[in-house]
Amino acid sequence: MIAHRISYGETKRMSSLVVDHLSGKKELDELRVWTPDLDGCRAAAAQRSLDPTNRRILCEVVEGQYAGLELGDAVAENMKCLRSDRSLTVTTGHQLCILTGPLYVPFKILNVIRLARQLSQDLDRPVVPIFWMASEDHDRPEIDHAWLGGTRVHWEGSDSGPVGRMKLTGIGPMLKEVEEILGDGPEALKLRDLLHESYRPDRTLADATRRLIHGLFGRFGVLCLDGDDPRLKSLFAEVMREEMINQVTLRSVTYADEKLKSSYPIQAHAREINLFHMRPGHRSRIVLDGERYQVLDGPSFTMDEVIKELAGHPENFSPNVLLRPLYQEVLLPNVAYIGGGGELAYWLQLKWAFQAFRVPMPVTILRTGAAFISVKHMGQWKSMRATVADIFEDTEQLISRMAEAHSSFPTDVEREKGLLEGIYTGLLKRVTAVDASLKGAVEAKRVRAMKGMDRIGRGLVRSAKREQQVLMDRIERIQAAVLPDGKLQERKENILPLIAARGVGLLDELLDILDPLDPRFTLIEE
Repeated sequence: MIAHRISYGETKRMSSLVVDHLSGKKELDELRVWTPDLDGCRAAAAQRSLDPTNRRILCEVVEGQYAGLELGDAVAENMKCLRSDRSLTVTTGHQLCILTGPLYVPFKILNVIRLARQLSQDLDRPVVPIFWMASEDHDRPEIDHAWLGGTRVHWEGSDSGPVGRMKLTGIGPMLKEVEEILGDGPEALKLRDLLHESYRPDRTLADATRRLIHGLFGRFGVLCLDGDDPRLKSLFAEVMREEMINQVTLRSVTYADEKLKSSYPIQAHAREINLFHMRPGHRSRIVLDGERYQVLDGPSFTMDEVIKELAGHPENFSPNVLLRPLYQEVLLPNVAYIGGGGELAYWLQLKWAFQAFRVPMPVTILRTGAAFISVKHMGQWKSMRATVADIFEDTEQLISRMAEAHSSFPTDVEREKGLLEGIYTGLLKRVTAVDASLKGAVEAKRVRAMKGMDRIGRGLVRSAKREQQVLMDRIERIQAAVLPDGKLQERKENILPLIAARGVGLLDELLDILDPLDPRFTLIEE
């Protein structure tokens, strides 16, 4: 594999807020605690610790969630390390997408593995990679399908509520379709066994996801953590109580939004109560209705009742997108969080929420953005004298530019337009001196002549496109491979067909290539 790197700005698919965050723009210093680099990680690590009771409960929960799994040396060692009061963590997280979801999910996991290794050496203390399973999310349509080699596979069903609690009823037809797509090669057969062991109908999606991630990435020592646990929720109960009584998140995020909105769009909007209430089949918002706490489509509580419910059953409450980062940081001795552009945008709204709840904030680092391009396509692209950044240009604009560059005849009419401009400028001087009333007529003729010249230029470009049709088709074909439907490949395609063809050794190669501390997009030639 060969890595070609360009700035995220050159992809034209990253928000200005994230680009500015990566470049260290001083105006953003007020919104973050640490810089997104190795120095920031060192500074954060020097101040990070975890309450011994929280650490003990965390370790007991992690070990319990892995019960029944063959751990392997790397996971067993990291579980042991996590018990040490010297150990730290690096975390990423995501929804429980079926079959690992789009490419950027395994990219995230590889990023935390790599950064944890680097920081373990740099800090001379154990740093454990964590994959936070966002099992309480309740948007099933976002996670019940995957794209494998251009084919959409779908887990049929209509269950609602937290997706991690859903049983994998009806998963069989989808697995059958996946088998046909992956083929019968030796690596595909190994992958098939892992999928069938993970996605059994009697398992929950959370259990299946842990098993699949462990099967693919466990040898690197990554630990999966499911926050949907009553013991973990009890450690977060005080924060949830403060949120319920004093609406802390709304006030603190509104303050951050005021500083952001003049330059950037707001990623996530805070509510009065940034918690959900969970019961079988439901994860529902809590809203203030006068002096009562109303669960939409559910029960209603007085303040005393909701505080009693929270104290007795913290597992029935779930943080939303803005409170989830605080839940994670209460539980973990975390140095850095690695997330996508959208995630980093809402983390930059949270500095004052972390301060208000007295929770340490980690370094926020952009996960590596990447795409694959075949050796054949890269050779063809280079033969057109096009750059890597050109792949991300608007197709029509790029086709026009490349057609003109490769045409056997000149298409530029700027010289002729300059000559015309000179003629009409001289003519205007003459007629103005003789009869000023003729000026309008001459100016109108000049405008029509220049427009006519522009039409001729566009016609020459069309002729160049027809002459270079093979080249034009090639541009569209290569861009469609790297940018399916005009979007980044990583947001659609799935990694399993690549593993089926290449084996899990592909992950080792990607681990060497994808560096979260390199603030550039990576195009992987393979």
